[in-house]
This record gives sequence, C-alpha cells and structure tokens, in this order.
Amino acid sequence: MEYSLKNEIARKLIHIASAVIPLSYIYIINDLIIMLCILSLFVVFSFFIEILRRDHFKYSKIFLHFFGFMLRDNEKKDKLTGATWVFLGALFTFILIPYPFSILALLFLSVGDTFAAIIGISFPYIKIGNKTLSGFFAGFISSILVGVCFNLPVNIYILIFGALMASVIEIIPISVNDNITIPLFSGSMMYFASII
Repeated sequence: MEYSLKNEIARKLIHIASAVIPLSYIYIINDLIIMLCILSLFVVFSFFIEILRRDHFKYSKIFLHFFGFMLRDNEKKDKLTGATWVFLGALFTFILIPYPFSILALLFLSVGDTFAAIIGISFPYIKIGNKTLSGFFAGFISSILVGVCFNLPVNIYILIFGALMASVIEIIPISVNDNITIPLFSGSMMYFASII
C-alpha cells in the first residue's frame, strides 16, 4: 500500500501540473486557435515518444529509467501513458466544449481527479469496484473549490453540477480513459445545463 500511494502521488503531482493547460489559456494565450495549435503539437510529440518507447528497445529502457516509477503495468507494456491521454483530453475538450465550461472541466480533471485518487488510496472507505466513496467525495469537493477559486462566469449551481458529473464519470468503471471522459462529460453536462 505504501508503494502504491507513493506511486500515485508521483503520478498525480504531474497530473495536477496539467492545470497549467487551462490556466495558460485564461491568463496567457487567450486565443482558441493558438491553444489548439499548441495542444496539437504536444499530442504529436507525445505520440512520437509513445512510438519510440514501444518500437525501440533502447529508447524504451531510457524512458523506463526516468519515468518507470510512475507508470502503471499496462503503460509499461503497450498502452498509452497518462500524459498522452491528458493532452488528447485537453485538445478534444477545447475543440468540443465552449469556454468557460472547457476550463472548468479541465480543472476538475487535474485537481478533482488528483484528490480523488490520493484520498481514495489513503483512506479507502466504502469500495465501489476499484474506486472508493471517500475518493468520490474528495474529488467532488476539490473540484467545487478549484472552480470557485477562479471565479469564472458560471452559475454556482452549474459549477456544482459539473463537479458532480466529473466525480460520477470518474467512479464509473468504463474502458475509456478518464483523462478523456472527465473533461468531456462534465464540460458537456455544464454546457447543456446552462442552455436549459
């Protein structure tokens, strides 16, 4: 359990750093086309690294030497790493979800998912599949708090609803990577709720 927690904390520190994507859009870039171009470059670069580490033993050894401690077993074999999924999720979110819901959805992913994992492993109360109810509430509350902190032009009830949807989709055992499902599902639900 101790190693598992250290492993997850290392992963999630990188994961929470992905908040730089929505925050850079708010405070630095503020242009959707430029943001999409930058994210597209990161996606292409990520796939280049994925192909190198999968098809070339030498590069695979180097990659595992530096990042192996953070990888899950399926990622060490032939699955995409979490970082690649984060860039893909961010790109699709900016393409499909309007501002400011895209920003909130990506913050829910980086902050909410991080706290859900760390609290869920540290205090595993009431198991639901391979997730926990304690992780669910940690993700839900931290998503609300990060959403409120940045004071985006979103009704508080829609923000809370979006945080709930992010937590719900995170705990449901589906095969699609949650770096895709969390921002797309929570962002689209907030957008539809705002229309209604």
